[in-house]
Amino acid sequence: MVLVAGLDVGGSAVKAWVADAGHPGRLRSSVTRPLRSIRPRPYRVEMDPAGWEAACRAALQEAVEASGSPPGDFLGVTVSTLRQGFVLLDGAARVLGNGILNSDRRGAAYASVLAGTHPLTGHWPAPELTLPKLLAVRAEEPERWAASTRVLFLHDWLVERMTGVQVTEASYACAGGMADVAARTWAGNLLDRCGIPRSLLAPVVEAGTVVGELREGWGLPRTLPVVAGCADTQLAAMGVGGLGEGVVTVVAGSSTPVQAATASPVEDPLGRPWVSTHAAPHLWAAEGNAGYPGTFSGWWSELAKSEPAAARAPGLLAVTAAPYWAQETWAVKPPASLLGLRPDTTAAQVATALLDAHAFAVRGSVEDLERALGRPASAVVVCGGAAADGALPRLLAEVLGRDVHHAQQTQGAAVAGAVLVAGAVGAHTHVPGLPPTVLPAGDRGAHDEPYARWCSATAALRAALPEEE
Repeated sequence: MVLVAGLDVGGSAVKAWVADAGHPGRLRSSVTRPLRSIRPRPYRVEMDPAGWEAACRAALQEAVEASGSPPGDFLGVTVSTLRQGFVLLDGAARVLGNGILNSDRRGAAYASVLAGTHPLTGHWPAPELTLPKLLAVRAEEPERWAASTRVLFLHDWLVERMTGVQVTEASYACAGGMADVAARTWAGNLLDRCGIPRSLLAPVVEAGTVVGELREGWGLPRTLPVVAGCADTQLAAMGVGGLGEGVVTVVAGSSTPVQAATASPVEDPLGRPWVSTHAAPHLWAAEGNAGYPGTFSGWWSELAKSEPAAARAPGLLAVTAAPYWAQETWAVKPPASLLGLRPDTTAAQVATALLDAHAFAVRGSVEDLERALGRPASAVVVCGGAAADGALPRLLAEVLGRDVHHAQQTQGAAVAGAVLVAGAVGAHTHVPGLPPTVLPAGDRGAHDEPYARWCSATAALRAALPEEE
């Protein structure tokens, strides 16, 4: 048995895992530790680097111990994290202040620097992107900016803590709105125009690159190869067969990215999908997002202790997402609403309406990606915690009117991470294929009318009561 260890770092928790590289679907151990975010004022979301590093070290050590395997069984270790989050370092590689997380929106006043750059960066302007946030730090914290010699995304920073080597993996550079997505490297002219010194940026590497040797304090042998991971959504897609050309992967969680693998960067005349590098050096990812309908379903399930009902309430609609992913739908979101409530509406019927909204939002993102790709998806695969019980995948097979592959396991990052490391060190492995569980296509026509009403209601709410920044 040859094992791989890894970290999967989200906004609220880190999951450390150990997986068998010879059988990438076999998880030996998994440990989750909470991570605390800091909200110093509205629209600011930060992290304490020392606290997050300590949690990551502890989780990895515990996962390695729980695997019950001797140190010699390990091939290497890798990392995947949320996108857009970053830290600033000084010349001694010390972190300067708190890190800034993906959902932080301090860059709102500077997002316009990305206007018209979609063909270059693959991204339309959004406050959450790293480039606008860096410009905000420069304007608001000149002393910290002057002391900074390197900006590292969270993935890159954890790899640096493990190895002492500073690199940036390509998908993070893309996700920050800072890369020439076709060239898979920094967008030099854009950064020069924005006054971001190139010396601040680390060399770009591809996912699966051996960055260096592991240092002490991580619960694994020193000199173990540390391999660059990639953006969390890309890694999740890779773990469930999402590297197939034209495969659309729905990563259903609190938010729901909808991502297609392509052999070249997508050029969309409407400039809607975000385009980044994928987990393989010959592929790109075109991405929509269904928003946060999973968050609302989870909220209602916890609040009302109710699961979806078998029968729908006539006319009941939940507006908790948008029907397509674009600058305008992200900038002005419809206020979360339940329409058509009656005195006899049950909690289970509300849960059903929330589930419908999740499926409708995914349908909109899938169809918009297909429009941008110019062809139907070769397959649709659904994974993630919000899809674990099968209710969303079954409904999507009906709402989309096509077969849906359901990844019933939730450890896609571990599966893909094991493959990345094994390939990097020359061990035998294979890229995961599509999940064998296939939910057959249902009657799409039965959902067309409520879907159309849902789209109309979403548009009307956006127009009548836009959400302020």
